[in-house]
Amino acid sequence: MSDTPQEKPKKKRTGRRILRILILLIIVAGIAAGADYFIRYRRTHISTDDAYVKGHIHWISPRIPGTVINVLIDDNQLVKKGQVLVELDPATYQTRLAQAEAGLAVAKTKLTEARVQVAVIASEIALNKAEYNNALLDFNRAKLAYPNKVISKQQYDHYMTAYKVALAKLATSQKRLKLARDQVKSAMAQIKVWKAKVKDARLNLGYTRVLAPVAGYITKKTVEVGARVGPQTPLFAIVPLNDVWIEANYKENQLARVRVGQDVEISISTYPDVKFRGKVESIQAGTGAVFSLFPPENATGNWVKITQRIPVKIQILPPFKKVLRIGMSAETTILVK
Repeated sequence: MSDTPQEKPKKKRTGRRILRILILLIIVAGIAAGADYFIRYRRTHISTDDAYVKGHIHWISPRIPGTVINVLIDDNQLVKKGQVLVELDPATYQTRLAQAEAGLAVAKTKLTEARVQVAVIASEIALNKAEYNNALLDFNRAKLAYPNKVISKQQYDHYMTAYKVALAKLATSQKRLKLARDQVKSAMAQIKVWKAKVKDARLNLGYTRVLAPVAGYITKKTVEVGARVGPQTPLFAIVPLNDVWIEANYKENQLARVRVGQDVEISISTYPDVKFRGKVESIQAGTGAVFSLFPPENATGNWVKITQRIPVKIQILPPFKKVLRIGMSAETTILVK
């Protein structure tokens, strides 16, 4: 049975109403699914764009004062470990080394003389001991013979005097030997002192050549030929780009489920199309504000709560697809379970 003309518009309106309801239901379901995905994503992906590439910066200063006579590097130059970078005037330190070596030679000569003297005195003591033993033997015999009138008083006095003289000579030689041995000890001590001075002078002479402690790139070069520099004078910095990491400053309420070893997705602003991988290496023991130059003092005045940020150190995993330079901006996403 066909529809009447009045029923056809009613069916069309009903069909449109059902279509609208279906579309609305699909939209609501899509929004719910998107919200659920967003919530799940936020639970398992903790992100921040307050992150930067960090690395070691080696500020180079000379160990000794001096005048620069040669500069062998320039800004942004790649240098190797142990490479000579700057040379200082070595004249003063060469003179000090020569003086120390001369002092060491004199001390060695004195030691040799003192040892010869010890040997000479030791020979004298051996002779004096023989004389003393003979004099003692004669005197002991005289002490037995004199009471029996076998020898005269004059002969007895002669043996006694000879004994005392031999004893005195032996005692004097022994004292001289002790002094000579003391001179040997003193000479040996002086040799140690001069050896230390020679070693120090050689080190200082070697320090006139400023060497690269690590391989890396020269930055912030300020040294020029003719400049007077010293241990407190920074000449330049060396930045090794093969040992960098990410420091990400997360809000304190983001770190409840962050653990060491979790995977991290890294995006560097310089390379937006390149994705880097990393791992959480450590979490700082305090907030960034605590370690700032002027930490906040919340015990005075009006207090306003501010969400603090805690630095998280993130290790960048190989392969290193691009060169990362210190200070580059990054965005990190920690994948938590």
